[in-house]
Amino acid sequence: MKKQTRTVSLIVLSLALLVSGSALLYKELSSSKESVDQDALSFIQTSETAVDLKGKFPADAVNRFTFQEDGKDAFNLLVAQYKDRGGAAQSAVLFPEEKSASELVTTQTGVRQKIWQAAAEVIARHAEDDALIVSWWDDGQRVHFLSGKDAWIRKPAKETFKSPVWKAVKDRLVEANQDEQQRLTKMAGWLTMDSQKALAEMANYFGKKRPVYIVVSNDLLLRQAEFADYGGIRIPLIVKNFPVGNNLHGDIAQVKRWSQDEGEGNYLAQKENRFYRVWTVKKESGADNSLLVRLLPFVDSLKKLPDGVNLIYQTTWGGFLSVYQLDQDAIKSSNAAH
Repeated sequence: MKKQTRTVSLIVLSLALLVSGSALLYKELSSSKESVDQDALSFIQTSETAVDLKGKFPADAVNRFTFQEDGKDAFNLLVAQYKDRGGAAQSAVLFPEEKSASELVTTQTGVRQKIWQAAAEVIARHAEDDALIVSWWDDGQRVHFLSGKDAWIRKPAKETFKSPVWKAVKDRLVEANQDEQQRLTKMAGWLTMDSQKALAEMANYFGKKRPVYIVVSNDLLLRQAEFADYGGIRIPLIVKNFPVGNNLHGDIAQVKRWSQDEGEGNYLAQKENRFYRVWTVKKESGADNSLLVRLLPFVDSLKKLPDGVNLIYQTTWGGFLSVYQLDQDAIKSSNAAH
């Protein structure tokens, strides 16, 4: 009975209300092909003040990018430009803290920023002074700017700018040098390979000189094309939208049936407006064991973490953002056992 109750709880958690962004943001970030219809996306760039950014560094400039579809505002991004403690130029993509026209509910980007701000405060308080944060480049930017902790990757390279969103903000971002491009390639490979192999490689690469934390968010599901462009692989994920019904258990049953028909029954669901966006892994692909899938709140991943990471922090809102610490000793023991 306890086991059954726990299983139901995990399923409900996977269907918790998450912020996956507007439909346009999903569409644009999910593709990095040069053939994307640029007419579908337009933007207006304006200067902003840095008063409410809550960063650990003073911003030299802040620009708002208002993206539009068919002449209507779709979503906003902020890019802050600043200098790190060594005086080097840095940039950070942030989400505006704003409310909808009704002033009653926070926008999707506003909720995202609150999630990142809360996570950054935890990292700032609890991570060691010499901690290294390992994440994808834009997540690394937010961690560095909002927490002040060192992030291993903070800059995009040319492969990123195939996406219309990132191409629009390119002139405000500090681009990666050759060494930083190699880091992007390594990270894309680690996220998309077998989790135990990836963690073993990470442990060997970083060693024990400093504490290493891995930060992931559900937005990484939108970056498959970008990972592939940097030398990773496309994890064979299938995505489908389900309308929200009047019965949560009925919704869960429908999602479970679909994930079992299309995959192995392992799925992650994000509620967006009046539908669920559900991700599942293709049958017999072996991708259930990829590091990205194991670290994100897929239902099977919630049951047991891969050997070599300890969960330090996870947002209560459906596990949208997670912080793990790399456990060198556990990785060594796991490798010895195999």
